[in-house]
Amino acid sequence: MNKKQNEDRLTKISKSLSYLLRHGAVKEKLPIDENGFIELNKVLNHQRLKSYKTTIQDIQTVVETNNKKRFSLRTLGETTFICANQGHSIEISNNNLVKLQPNEIPKIFHGTYKNKLPEILNTGLNKMSRNHIHLTDNFEYIRKSCNALIFIDVEKCLADDIIFYKSENNVYLTEGVNGILEKKYFVNITDRDLNPIQI
Repeated sequence: MNKKQNEDRLTKISKSLSYLLRHGAVKEKLPIDENGFIELNKVLNHQRLKSYKTTIQDIQTVVETNNKKRFSLRTLGETTFICANQGHSIEISNNNLVKLQPNEIPKIFHGTYKNKLPEILNTGLNKMSRNHIHLTDNFEYIRKSCNALIFIDVEKCLADDIIFYKSENNVYLTEGVNGILEKKYFVNITDRDLNPIQI
C-alpha cells in the first residue's frame, strides 16, 4: 500500500469513528458510557473498522494527527476507551466538557455559508440534530469552504443565562435557548477576510 492509499484508508477510518462515536453507537449496539466513551476493542471489532483491517496503531495515528483533534483516548486499568470530543447527536452528559466562566470566553464565531445567512437570520443558529451549537475562536477549525462568519455577542448571551462549554479539542459549545441562538445574539457577520457582509 502506498502513502496515498494509506492516507485515504486513515481518512475512512476517521469518518467511521466519527459516525460510531458521535451518532451511531446506540444503533450499532456499541456500549457507550454517559460521557461518550466506548471500549476501544469493541470499536475495533465493529464491521465498519474491521473492513479496513484497522489496528490499534491506526487508531492512535488518527487520534494524534486529526487536524481538529476530534477524538480522545483514555486508559483505565488495562482497558483503553475512545470518545469523540464533541459533535454528538446521541444523548451524553456534559461531564467531559468544561463549563466556562464569563472571563474565559474569547471572541467566538460560527462558520457557515453566505447562501445560508437569510435562513439563519430568520430562525437563528440551530443545533440541528447535534447536542450543541459549535463555535470557535480559531480560523483553522472552520471548513475551508465556509465563506461567512457569524460573531457572537457573548455578553448578551451571558446576560440571558446562556451557558458555554469548551471541549477537549477547544471547540466552544452552547445549547443556546432551546437549541437556538437567535440573531439578537449576533454581533456582526463577515467573510473570511473579516469584511462585513451586507444581507
